[in-house]
Amino acid sequence: MAEFNFTRTSDVDEFEAGYKAFKAGTMSEERFTPFRLQMGVYGQRQEGVQMVRVKLPGGNLTPDQLDVIGDCVADYAGCLPTDGTLSIAPEKFAHVTTRQDIQANFVSLDDVPAFLRRLDAAGLTTREACGNTVRNVSSCFLAGRCPAEHADVSVHARRFAEFFLRHPLAQQFPRKFKVTFSGCATDCGLSGMHDIGFIATQKDGVKGFQVWAAGGLSSQPMSALLLEEFIAESEMLRVGEALMRIHFKYSDRKRRARARMKYVAQKLGAEGFIEEYRKQRAVIEKTHAEDAGYPEAGWRTPTAELPQSDSGVVDQHNGKKAILLNLFRGDMTPAQCHAVADAARAAGTDKLSVTTEQGLVIADVDAGKVAAAQAVLNAAGLTTEYARGIADVVACPGTETCRLGITSSRGLAEALQPLMADLKKDATLAGITVKASGCQHSCARHHIADLGFHGLAKKIDGQAVPHYQLHVGGSGKAGQPLAFATDPVPAKRAPEAGIAMLHAYKDGRTAGESVHDWASRIGQDGINAVLTPFAGQPGEIDGLIYDWSENEAFNTKGNKKGECAGAVLSMSDALISEAEYELLIARAHTDAMFWAEALSALRRSAVSAARAFLVAYGEAPEDDGEVFGLLAVNAAADKPVMAGFQAVQSAMMNIDLADPGAGVTKLKGVQGEWLALAEKRFAAVPEEVVAAEKAPASIEAAGDVVLLDLSGVACPMNFVKTKIKLTGMPIGSLLDVILDDGAPIENVPLSLQEQGQKVLSKEQISDSQWKIRVEKTGNI
Repeated sequence: MAEFNFTRTSDVDEFEAGYKAFKAGTMSEERFTPFRLQMGVYGQRQEGVQMVRVKLPGGNLTPDQLDVIGDCVADYAGCLPTDGTLSIAPEKFAHVTTRQDIQANFVSLDDVPAFLRRLDAAGLTTREACGNTVRNVSSCFLAGRCPAEHADVSVHARRFAEFFLRHPLAQQFPRKFKVTFSGCATDCGLSGMHDIGFIATQKDGVKGFQVWAAGGLSSQPMSALLLEEFIAESEMLRVGEALMRIHFKYSDRKRRARARMKYVAQKLGAEGFIEEYRKQRAVIEKTHAEDAGYPEAGWRTPTAELPQSDSGVVDQHNGKKAILLNLFRGDMTPAQCHAVADAARAAGTDKLSVTTEQGLVIADVDAGKVAAAQAVLNAAGLTTEYARGIADVVACPGTETCRLGITSSRGLAEALQPLMADLKKDATLAGITVKASGCQHSCARHHIADLGFHGLAKKIDGQAVPHYQLHVGGSGKAGQPLAFATDPVPAKRAPEAGIAMLHAYKDGRTAGESVHDWASRIGQDGINAVLTPFAGQPGEIDGLIYDWSENEAFNTKGNKKGECAGAVLSMSDALISEAEYELLIARAHTDAMFWAEALSALRRSAVSAARAFLVAYGEAPEDDGEVFGLLAVNAAADKPVMAGFQAVQSAMMNIDLADPGAGVTKLKGVQGEWLALAEKRFAAVPEEVVAAEKAPASIEAAGDVVLLDLSGVACPMNFVKTKIKLTGMPIGSLLDVILDDGAPIENVPLSLQEQGQKVLSKEQISDSQWKIRVEKTGNI
């Protein structure tokens, strides 16, 4: 089998250097947050502990790697938070996510470098498992073994992930970007809910993919649109890069709630989006001229449908067996991690994969060794019966650890388990999916479930009560509809309400009728009628104010700004990444002697580098034509920047268009040097870890209040300008800032407080404007 390389020890070295800089005070928390997110280290709801996420493209890992994960969980997870929210140390477990990652919670930041080093030594990485990057690339749960597949798309998933991991285009997206691969039209990869979904197929003897794009869930779900009816296998990377260019350039960096590619598709319309894709693809087409297919994917003609079995043991297309495991809520204790690894060894295989349903597969098992493997699993409390069935409830972390969680989705899953004992044996409900999310962001994918639960808060008698909105008849498969949303029911009644919905479907369905078709036939009123007996009524507050697995009355005080959606990377970082990417394109064109294309890319790189330098001056011009002029004015006294800028300008002007080779090559060199200066100037990790400088004690604050009018200045430049103004003011000074209503007044005060400054007051001065008073309390 082909080798895949996802690890670089230098990633861990860089993280450790950044961690030391943060602890020493030379890297601010604002800078450190996106830095650690880039390495898959995510802040929790509780203070003082982290979640560490291991990125497993295609869900693939070996028994030895699972042993290492189990050891790391045992040694580093389960720490007590520092905020006093827990008095008993939390349970240690490895948690399988819906993106085929494995993560550990309650890890002290001090232990993260050692955790990452042990993963790295085992060939595992956390790089770009979080943050505004290409998240883990997923694939079918039986990829490489399924009788229905055209190819082992876990190969494509891993090659795609390998290519874009650390790729300059994919380091500073406006928001995350999700990709999946499916081996056949059954679409187990769920292409309909992804930014890109590749579905393997063959046309006239040519191996390739159908491509879907711009899907997504969260608070405004949108099904993907059909982008390409067919592409050859060798076109996979150029299609991915073209779509990433759209996301990088056009997704909304100012309104992060809308910074996903689906909103670009909504704005442009399907035809406009596809037209833009064609334009972006044309720019990079020649750089992928040497791309080839992937013979290691083992293309084949499908021989049967997707296998299913109540035993959890299914037939592979190569005559061997695959063992499917139930992992309740996706959890494995360290001992269970070792048991799964030992079961694989007892089965004579090193092929393990985790699934998007939070399960696990032991593949390539000889029929005669299945019983031995199951004995090891059963001894560890792990079962295979009815795996991927109705009782295999998918649940996100919810309020247990997530900063955005509203309800205890894991508690709900636990409450559902005993109610599913008989239903899981009912053949009419085979294949029904149940998914529970603790908020609207749909990490458990409730929009695509046959029965989904979406946690929210709703008042009864004026008091907040945890509720779930049920979602009925959804699918994440390409071209299939999302679920119908229902009236919410109190969380304590949600399990019974869900069971009632399943019974209503079972009793009311016609032969072969899907949950979606049944729900569509009875209509919204019919669906809500099933739930009417479970609705919360005035006077029924007692007992309903407690969520599942919670001992205190429901409140949302534990909610915090979500780092996944809220950690704003420096604008300069994003611009430098864009400049690096365009320089990469230019180098490829130069090597191929495509001089015109190389020159265009170098100009784009220079503009992006200039924009990065302008951020420090609070300038973000809309028009590229203004960039160089503004830089010349603002950075006139910055000799290194101006020297590099003038070298780039001179190289551009001296290109002989009749014979551009030498001139373009020189421009490539000087642009690379100027960009290196920008990278050094804005590096996340300081070159030396030294103690943080203190503000000179001799500087006294001026008595007058300074006014900064930011009317009409959008996020995040309003914060940048405020920060620049405060930087030049003594500690103790007062600054009044005029901000527009909406995002500016919501975001700027919060960002200032996160930077350690004191917001003394907020006053609305008109229908559209506010004034805040800020006291500078320390360095910013």
